[in-house]
Amino acid sequence: MKTGLSDQQPASRPLTADLGDQAIEWLVMLQSGDATARDHAAFADWCAQSPDHARAAAEARSLFAAVGQTEAAQQWQENPDIRREIGSFQSPAPGAAAPRRQPRLQPARSRAVWLRPGRLAIAGAMVCALMLAIFGGVEATGPIARWTSDYSTAIGQQRAVTLADGSVAHMNTASAFSVDFSGPRREIRLQAGEVIFDVAKDADHPFIVSANGGAARAVGTVYGVRLEDGGANVTVREGIVEVTRGDSEPLRITVGQQAHYDTDDGLKKITDADLAAYGSWQRGKLIFNQRTLSDVMAELQRYQPGRIVVARDALRGLKVTGVFETADLDAVFASIEQTTSARVTRLPLLTIIY
Repeated sequence: MKTGLSDQQPASRPLTADLGDQAIEWLVMLQSGDATARDHAAFADWCAQSPDHARAAAEARSLFAAVGQTEAAQQWQENPDIRREIGSFQSPAPGAAAPRRQPRLQPARSRAVWLRPGRLAIAGAMVCALMLAIFGGVEATGPIARWTSDYSTAIGQQRAVTLADGSVAHMNTASAFSVDFSGPRREIRLQAGEVIFDVAKDADHPFIVSANGGAARAVGTVYGVRLEDGGANVTVREGIVEVTRGDSEPLRITVGQQAHYDTDDGLKKITDADLAAYGSWQRGKLIFNQRTLSDVMAELQRYQPGRIVVARDALRGLKVTGVFETADLDAVFASIEQTTSARVTRLPLLTIIY
């Protein structure tokens, strides 16, 4: 693994991983709705053990507040469907029977905080991000995409599929598509994720990939289509591809070019696609060249279940350059901790960088 990260945060003596994680675990327990006065007193004693303990507690409180201001948390707060889904994890309504008391979760030295079923109702900001991770998930193939598609991959899975015409579809993580070769056109409907198509030549039957309101047409070429929020990216490795969306003029792109379309910007061409990095997942690698930490985490989130939250605004713009193995994403988080002032805490279905 090769990596380089730049961090302009002022240097300070870092907390040990144990202290930072223990402080977070204390707050998870204290805000769970199951903490007693004795628990709060014990936490006060823990904070008083040393200045480092006090600083760890202060940073953990800041982290919880920061998570509550993230886009993930805001989406949760504004989404009534998700909130209804997790209603059973919330405190009971006045007059309702209290749930059976669960064994209390004590702060531990583990890097992970395993929350028992009764502990999922973490109060305030943390529950917003955690519940969105559970119910909102990442850009993944959910049950609907799996049931309605001809081919799909799970989170972290890649596979190559040979189609009836001899074309090969290289599927990235959490992807799904359907095929219709019954008419004069070879039609693909991309329903989730990203697929690179090595298209068999057949001038009489153009190969068309439809995705999020647009389409990419080719005869015999190699190109990839990746769904983005409200749109898609089309990248050409070989040949020429014609991209259309709505009433826009068709856009022709060739080797090394990328087209992007969405509901806001319409259809536009990007001429400097990084082919060295593009499709590196086919070789089991992720390559980043001066990408922001925010972009890198968005990419990593596609390869693991749950949600990744960068809680500090100052961290999101850090530049990342490196080559990482898709089978060892923990190395990315370890590199972030080793080369910047950021800390990483892993919870079930939630990774927090702060």
